[in-house]
Amino acid sequence: MMRSQSKSVCLCAVLSATGLMVSYVESFVVLPYGIPGIRIGLANIATLIALYLLGGFYAFIVTVIRVMLSALLFGSFSSFLYSIAGACLALLAMTVFKRLGFSIYSVSVAGAVMHNTAQIAVAAVLMSGVYLLWYLPVLIFTGVMFGLLTGFLADILVKRLSKVLFSTGEGG
Repeated sequence: MMRSQSKSVCLCAVLSATGLMVSYVESFVVLPYGIPGIRIGLANIATLIALYLLGGFYAFIVTVIRVMLSALLFGSFSSFLYSIAGACLALLAMTVFKRLGFSIYSVSVAGAVMHNTAQIAVAAVLMSGVYLLWYLPVLIFTGVMFGLLTGFLADILVKRLSKVLFSTGEGG
């Protein structure tokens, strides 16, 4: 945990803004697989950093702010439903996996897979069709692959930010 509440709130704001910006930029990235709806999920790095450096409460705040602002600025109500369901289930899974002592890579993969699972569930409800469940294995596979990438990047950033934020001297 951070040493002061003001540092925690400041980092929370920076992570929310960074996650929003990364999410927006990532919306323009079209992966060459020809499979719709697959995203790398780099904005989740902000959530992982918050989870590891600030704890679950601030990770929840970062996630909700990012998803709400993204939907308000760049999306729609339906995109908000997909995103908030995915983000909340992902954060729940990440929090549980972290508390169980799994590595940041496993935590990230769990989040990615649960995010995709929640989005398929919302789509099945909104479109009144369980036929969408056939798509879940594809999303689980890509969730594992991109979850590992996101976990790798988050691991580097958490280690570096920990050194900067928790280094000597509170005086300045």
